[in-house]
Amino acid sequence: MFVRVAEKMSCSLKQMFIACNVLVLFFILLLYLLQPKDSKTSYLHNIAIGPLIPLQDNKTFIIAPYYDPRESSLIRILAIVHHTVNNFFCLFYCKQFAYVHAMAEIDIVQDNLGFPYETANLLCANPPECNYTYMSVYTNHSKDLGQLPVFRISKDPMGPFSANFTVCISALFGKFDNALQVIQAIEMYKLLGASRVTIYNMSCGDNVDKVLRYYTQEGVVEVIPWPINKYLKTSPKWKYVKGLDSEIGYYGQIASLNDCMYRNMFKSEYVLQNDIDEIIIPVKYWDWPTLMRNLRKQYPYTSVFHFYNQIFLSSKQASGFNLWNQIPGDNILERLYREPINNMTTTSPKIIINPRKVNHTSIHSVIQATGDLTYVSRRHAILFHCKEKRNKAILEKDWIKDGIILRYKSSLVPKVNTVVQKLFLQR
Repeated sequence: MFVRVAEKMSCSLKQMFIACNVLVLFFILLLYLLQPKDSKTSYLHNIAIGPLIPLQDNKTFIIAPYYDPRESSLIRILAIVHHTVNNFFCLFYCKQFAYVHAMAEIDIVQDNLGFPYETANLLCANPPECNYTYMSVYTNHSKDLGQLPVFRISKDPMGPFSANFTVCISALFGKFDNALQVIQAIEMYKLLGASRVTIYNMSCGDNVDKVLRYYTQEGVVEVIPWPINKYLKTSPKWKYVKGLDSEIGYYGQIASLNDCMYRNMFKSEYVLQNDIDEIIIPVKYWDWPTLMRNLRKQYPYTSVFHFYNQIFLSSKQASGFNLWNQIPGDNILERLYREPINNMTTTSPKIIINPRKVNHTSIHSVIQATGDLTYVSRRHAILFHCKEKRNKAILEKDWIKDGIILRYKSSLVPKVNTVVQKLFLQR
């Protein structure tokens, strides 16, 4: 009898063992089917192209994720978010057939402009157990995780700089078509030491588009499409006022400047932030490398250099310098007069930064950085600002003659002539 019981127990154990193995195999197969496989897996059909990718909540727009190894290894996702959204998650696609989910910390760029949409850094810790190249971002309102946009991340940004100076321009808007000024500005940046000019283009005219294509092919200009008006009501104003029917200030300029900084953080030794009608011009020196070498010696702990705004106006007395009547745009060589120093010259500076020391940047300064901040004396350099709308309280008789731009005329004119000839005069 005991033999029969033992035989029955043995049979039951074998059946249980087989059943357990089948169940385990079933779950392994299920997990395999649910997880991303490798670089050829299905999630790659959702690869995001370009900045400003909307999430399913339609209140979040991802600009780009960047690997940030500076203080701790993390992924910094630049985004524009509505102030009511407060839960974000990172989804990492591991090459070892697994997902890793992580809750994101929301780090708002505190610009204090008051618009409903803000620039944000979504911070997720770099998962050490996950070998990944791709990731997604989602909120607690995301319904279909299988349809999330997928972003590629470069995890090894360190290396030799490909540029000493990169100029960040944001953003062209309103079908901007000042072709001559764009040519002159880019040629001036090159003369002064720029290796790269990154331009965010929301809207430009045909002539400027032709110029940008030329310099892109030359390898100097990187144009980033910036279709923010496709998703949000943009404002030409800096600050929100009650009743304003806008969702984000000044065409999302703060968002694009932060993206430009991170895009060039490990590619460029210095990043300059200014508009296309502005040029930081050394006074005591010829170019930016010489200027920065001397400023570094004088201010070794400075990571952010401010340059005072100086408004330059065109004058009828300078009409003899107009060499390019045949193409549209303003001629900077005609701007030989500047306004006397006033409040605007101290409140609207532009900056040269060491991007590896900055976390958040704004339009006229940085918001979060390590190292010192230095206002550079006008004896060393100024912000040459071409402006049409002048201070009406300052009469023309009070303008100050200042031909600082003419120092570069002999070098600038032949370079501009070459581009004008190729783009606008050849039949």
